Parts: sequence; C-alpha cells; structure tokens
Amino acid sequence: MRIKKFFENEIPDISGDRTNDIIEDLQQMVSFLNQKVENIDSYINEFGNFQNKTKSKNDQIDDSVSNLQLVRGSLIDAYDKLDNIILSLEDYNKSGRKYIY
Repeated sequence: MRIKKFFENEIPDISGDRTNDIIEDLQQMVSFLNQKVENIDSYINEFGNFQNKTKSKNDQIDDSVSNLQLVRGSLIDAYDKLDNIILSLEDYNKSGRKYIY
C-alpha cells in the first residue's frame, strides 16, 4: 500500500502572468476571426449581385456563397468558444480555481 504525501493531491495553479499572456493571445485570435467574418460578409454581399435568381439551378457563385456561409458559421462558433475561454481565464485570474461541475 502506498502512502500519499500531504500535498500530493493538489493541482498546481497557472500563474497570473501566464494566464494574462494566454488571454492576450486569445483576444488577438478573436480580433483576427472577427476581421475574417467581416471579410466573408463582404464577399457574400458582393457575390449576391451575381447569384443565379432561379432556385432550381446553382452555379459556381451560388456554391461559393453557400460555402462562405458555412465557413462564416464555423468562424463565429470558434469566436464564441474563444470568447468563453477568455471569460473563464479572466475569472480564474480574479477568483481562483472554482469547480464548475
């Protein structure tokens, strides 16, 4: 049978400086993603002028708009997840470790 040391079960904390560095990096990623979503919106609007008006046939522009809309959704999902990480790390820095579930 193994005897546990007094502090063996403790999980070390991430330093405030390190979490601040990570938060800053993630905020830059969020800013980058936001800029790219704006670019995609611009392309979708531009391509809208050249889309086929009939719904029965799709061409390359219609397909491109459809794929741009899918990419836009994925970028927004990534943006939201990164924003949640930032909020969690800021709370970790402010309040310390709290078990969520």
